[in-house]
Parts: sequence; C-alpha cells; structure tokens
Amino acid sequence: MTSQLVSSRRSHSVSVRRRAYVAQVNSHDSNTSNTRETLVTPSKGRRIRLLRVRVIQELAAGRHLWELYFGTGADITTNPDNAIDILDIPNLGEASTRTFLREEGPRGLRDEVLSGRWLGTPPTTVHKVIVEYSDES
Repeated sequence: MTSQLVSSRRSHSVSVRRRAYVAQVNSHDSNTSNTRETLVTPSKGRRIRLLRVRVIQELAAGRHLWELYFGTGADITTNPDNAIDILDIPNLGEASTRTFLREEGPRGLRDEVLSGRWLGTPPTTVHKVIVEYSDES
C-alpha cells in the first residue's frame, strides 16, 4: 500500500510558483492641512499591499492624529471599508501601524492610491511619512 501512495505522489507532482515579491519604501513629507494627500500610487493595473507606515514628528508641534486609508475619499468616514488605521503621533515622537507579514497586509484595489490626512487640528510642522509596501498584480 505504501508503494502505491509513493508512486501516486510521484506521478502527480505539483509545481508551486510564488509571486515575485519586492518590498518598496516611499518617504513623503506630510502637508500641514486637513486635506487628503496621496502617499503611494501603484503601477498601472497593479495593487498596493501595505507592510507598514510610520509617521515621525521631528519638530515640536503637539500631539496629532493621522488617518490612513485606500482611495481618494476626503476621509475615512467617506469609505469606512477602505480604512486602515488612525495613528496617534506624540509630540516629538512617532507612531506606526503594525508590521504585516508577506501577503497579509491590507491591499487596495487595482490602481487605487494609498492616502493619508490629518484628523482634527493639523500640525504646523511637516512630518515624515514612511510607507513600506509591495506593488502586486
């Protein structure tokens, strides 16, 4: 019986092709208003898969909240299904989303941008936004 199983497995070999995987990083200076800004635009016909986003406050500007979402809506409440996270940025500090493993992070639709905006009172200083992502088919 064992020889039948072994020979059966040999005749039905399965070949698994993994997708090409390249992690990318984009550094962006935030605006100082409540308007939406595009953080990353995928290549034409592709999707963004989020790995992590960090927001860093380098100059004192108080505590602020940063909305992160997919699409071009004005804010998270416009399309709540596209919401990823709201980061609480401390004065002279930083915050980040959790770090997602390969193929586990939130993924946008084809040609859908990753957006961010300040919630509430925007800061008076520019913050550094670092986006780690992959561009998938």
